[in-house]
Amino acid sequence: MTVTRNLLGAFALGAALAIPHLAFAQYGGQGLGSALSSNPMSHQGNVKPGVDDMQGNASEETPFKVIKDVKLGLKDADPATRISELERLRYLQDPEVNQILTGSMSDPDVRVKVKAIDILGAREANDAVTPMSTMLFLRSTEPIVKLHLVAALGRIGDAQGALPVMQYLGEDQDERGRGTAVFALGEIGSDKAVPLLNAVVAQDQSPMVRRLAKEALEKVSGEMPTERAKTVASNTSKDNEPTDQKLAKLREMDKKMSDMER
Repeated sequence: MTVTRNLLGAFALGAALAIPHLAFAQYGGQGLGSALSSNPMSHQGNVKPGVDDMQGNASEETPFKVIKDVKLGLKDADPATRISELERLRYLQDPEVNQILTGSMSDPDVRVKVKAIDILGAREANDAVTPMSTMLFLRSTEPIVKLHLVAALGRIGDAQGALPVMQYLGEDQDERGRGTAVFALGEIGSDKAVPLLNAVVAQDQSPMVRRLAKEALEKVSGEMPTERAKTVASNTSKDNEPTDQKLAKLREMDKKMSDMER
């Protein structure tokens, strides 16, 4: 009987000691973790390192999340923050991106407008040509913004952008404005711009603008490649470079680095 009482007592004591540990594990110990735990990483729970972490990071940077964050950031009162948020959209492939950038062309801050326009140009966003053309005609549009609009229309290269740029060129602009316009017309490559470009070559007072107009005419006629064509050709030649040439360049670079370390 005494032995039985002793066994029951030991069992009860063990259970009593185990209960606090169980509660600690459930509410902030080393189990699933909680805000009460002293371990700063315990809130992550039983996360396996490596694969789980990579999957978590990938899900955090999905286009949906980036766009959601950008929309929130564009509501910030600081123009620098809005500019930084727009920059996150530069290489993002999602149909909603160009809509956000186009909407930012109406931002109250000139710097934000210019950033949105420049990114649309870099993305060669054809769907931005119409709103850009409309904005170019407005008297309320700042001169510096008009300059960037013309440059962006040239980078996009859509034929629908030729007429707005031609009308801009026909206005009384400074040398930089005229030079940007004739360069853009060369990049767009529309035959409709040929008479105007010929007039610029014959009459413009600026040697630089006349030279750019001559080059634009050569681009329109196909005698001279556009900047876009040069970029494509350059990337193609790099991709098609023979392996032995690539290895030779790497060996040469490695030798130069070794010589510098001596």
